[in-house]
Amino acid sequence: MMDKRLINTLLDLLHSPDSRIRASKGLHGFCEEYNLGMMQGASLVFSENDKTEIGRILQGELGINPATTTSASWKQLDRAQSLGLAHDEKLSGYSVGAGRLRLKTLAGRLLQVAGGRWTLPARADIGLDLEVVLGSRIGHDSLLIVENLQTFDDIHEVGPNVTDLLADRDPLVLYRGDAQGGTRADAVHALIARTVLPVYVFVDFDPAGMVIASGLPRLDQVLSPELMKLEALIRTNGISQRYLDQVAAASHALERLESDPRIAPLWDVLRRVGKALPQEYFHHRFTQNVSRSIKAT
Repeated sequence: MMDKRLINTLLDLLHSPDSRIRASKGLHGFCEEYNLGMMQGASLVFSENDKTEIGRILQGELGINPATTTSASWKQLDRAQSLGLAHDEKLSGYSVGAGRLRLKTLAGRLLQVAGGRWTLPARADIGLDLEVVLGSRIGHDSLLIVENLQTFDDIHEVGPNVTDLLADRDPLVLYRGDAQGGTRADAVHALIARTVLPVYVFVDFDPAGMVIASGLPRLDQVLSPELMKLEALIRTNGISQRYLDQVAAASHALERLESDPRIAPLWDVLRRVGKALPQEYFHHRFTQNVSRSIKAT
């Protein structure tokens, strides 16, 4: 829910040169929903890209112009006048994507939810309300949470070096959610919390991805190549600046990963190499393009 207090907090952040702000409950929930900011102690730290995205959310979803609106703009205005600063339906508490899930399966599998059975084309998915999914038996033996929308769309192209772990599984594949995808992370978290199905996650191999994995209500395993192969891939193809930017903003949250047996081995590889590798690297299309580029040179 985007209430006026949270809106004012976000506007204050955008109009301040500071990148750190105390993490209130409302702000923390907003950041989890939209995958923005990184926890550091009792504060949230925001990059310039995070601030840009917050401005886009305020403008695109709430009708607030962040360039001309500050928290002081609301003062001395009555209820009717304040509606001129934002869309009234948003201020009523409605949030785009609330309670929605985006669902699909691995290639060649039958989607079995909400009392129906569907064969979806490649790159297709369906959107359903959380309560509809929970209202009928889920005909899958596990859940697979995918961090990025591109990888969710192209999950059929992710190579067996990642998906071999699921060879004997028939997971319900879910997009984690973000500001643009029409679903929210809290709906995915609620589905996990209200089911007993084993939970797998496929995230970016970077500090933010590890924090996302550790923040799920339940987690059985992170999908990954064998650790020695992963380390070799990150050394050759990883992005140093991406790692450095994220690790600086998330140092407090990352400390907890060292004691998490599901994530600590992956985090140890990332720390040792000092680079990050996006999950899109593991799409067949990407690796084929890389191979062609190498042959061309």
